[in-house]
Amino acid sequence: MTFIGFFVVTLEHRWQGVLTMLTPGTTLYITDEHAVQQVRIALAEAGEKTVEVLSSAEFHLRDSIVRAQPVIDALTRIIEPLLPEPVTVFLDMSWAIRTPSGDIYLREMLDAFQTFLAQMPGLRLVCLYNEDLLLESQLLLGLFSHPVVYTPAGLRPNPYYLPPAVIHTNNDRQRFGYWLANIDPQRATPELALVSESGGVSRSFSVEKPFTNLVAQTDEGRWKIRCFGELRIRRETGQRIDWNTGAGSTRKLKTLFAFLLLRGEKGATGRELADLLWPDAESEKVAMNRLYHAIRYLRAVLGEPSGSTRKSSFVVQQNAMYFLRLPSDSWVDLPMFQELCFNGNGHWQEGNLEQCRICYESAERLYTGDLFMDIPNQYIDNTQNDWCWSKRMWFRDMYHKLLYSLARIHRQTGDLPRALIYADRALDENPVLDEAHKEKMLALAELGRTDALHRQYRIYMESLKKFELSVPSNDIRQLYLNLSKKN
Repeated sequence: MTFIGFFVVTLEHRWQGVLTMLTPGTTLYITDEHAVQQVRIALAEAGEKTVEVLSSAEFHLRDSIVRAQPVIDALTRIIEPLLPEPVTVFLDMSWAIRTPSGDIYLREMLDAFQTFLAQMPGLRLVCLYNEDLLLESQLLLGLFSHPVVYTPAGLRPNPYYLPPAVIHTNNDRQRFGYWLANIDPQRATPELALVSESGGVSRSFSVEKPFTNLVAQTDEGRWKIRCFGELRIRRETGQRIDWNTGAGSTRKLKTLFAFLLLRGEKGATGRELADLLWPDAESEKVAMNRLYHAIRYLRAVLGEPSGSTRKSSFVVQQNAMYFLRLPSDSWVDLPMFQELCFNGNGHWQEGNLEQCRICYESAERLYTGDLFMDIPNQYIDNTQNDWCWSKRMWFRDMYHKLLYSLARIHRQTGDLPRALIYADRALDENPVLDEAHKEKMLALAELGRTDALHRQYRIYMESLKKFELSVPSNDIRQLYLNLSKKN
C-alpha cells in the first residue's frame, strides 16, 4: 500500500484525511493549490506540527513544461537521505491543471511515480486530487493509477486499478481482460500477463479521449496540437512538424489539416475540400486534381509511415469522404480550454474564487492567439461553409470574458494591482468592452485614485465615439456617478 489515491471533496476532508494517514516516521506535504503557510496553519490548528510543508515549485511542478524526470530527481534528493526510515509524502496533484504540459504528461508522471516507489522501500506516496478542480479525464486517470484509495472508512483496494503497462497501451480489450480476470481468475490469459509485464506494443485510444478524431494505427507517439494562434504540431519527441514541403502551399496544407481536425469523425467530402481551397478553379476536375496533390503533400508533412494502409494513414479516404486520423492519445488545446472555462464558471457560480482563478488562469495560458490565426482569411471567411469563423469569434469572446473575470476575481480577493493588469489586457483586446471598463473603474476607486477614475471614464467615452457606438450603457454611467460621489 505504497501508492495511494486520495480524492478530495472539501478542505475539511483534505486535512482530516492527511491526519488520518499519518504514521511514524517523516512526513512531507508538497502543496500546489494552497500556499505553504496556509497548509502549515491548517495542520497546526488540527494539532499536527510535525509535517514538513514544501512548495510544488521546489519539485519542478510549476515549470512551464512539466516532465517526470526532473520531478523524480528532486524527490530523490529530498527523500533518499531519510530512508530506510519510513517516509510518507502527500503530493497535491493540482499542478496538472496549471499548464498544458501538466495535462499532457500526467500519465507519464504517474508511471514514473510507480517506478520510483519500487526503488524506494519504506516510501509511501499519497496523491491528492481535488475533485472540484481537476478535469474529469485527470480524475479518471488518477483512479486507474492507484492500487489503493483512501476513504473515511480507511484505505481500500481499488477495483478499478490498472497496471501502468495496461494504461500505457490504451487498449480497451486489455483493460477489459484485466478487470475480468480480477473477478474470474480463470479468465486470465498468457497474453494479458505478457502485456502487463512488458508494456505491450499496440494502442487503440486514450483513456482521456480528448478529441473526437479517429485514431491511426501507428507506433508513433502522441501529437500535441496547438490551434490557438499559429497552428503547431509537435511529435512526442518534441520535434515540431515542418509545414514547408518545398512544393505544396503551406497555407493550403494547414487549412486542409485544420478543416479535417475540426470535422473529426464526420469527415469531409472531396468536393467540400476542393471548393474551400480552389473555389475559382476552371473546373471541378481541375480542383479535384489539385486536392489529390495537396493530400499527398499533407501526408508527407505529417510523416506518413512507409507502406501505410487505410488503418494506419493519417489522412484517409473512405466512401468518397476524407478523414484525419491522429496518433493515439494525441492532445489538442481546444477541448481543454473549453473544459477549463466550463469548470471555472462552475466554481464562480458556487463562490469558489480561488479554484475559479486557477481554472481561468490555466485557460488563459492556453490562448496564445485567435483560432488558426495563420490561416488566410480567404479560407476562414467563407459564407457558404462557416467552418471556422464563428468558432474563432466564440473562442475570442471567451478569452475576453476570462480576462475581465480574472480582473474581478483579483479585485474581490484584494489584489488590486493584478486586477488592473487584467482589466487593461482585456481593453487592449477590445477597447469598448463594458465589463473590463467596469472592473478597472472599481479597482481604481478602491485604490483611491480619483483622477485615474475620471480619466478612465473619459477613455471609455472616447472609445465609444471612435468606434461609432451609441451612448454609454446605463450600468457604466451609473457606476461612474456612484464611484465619483464616494471619491
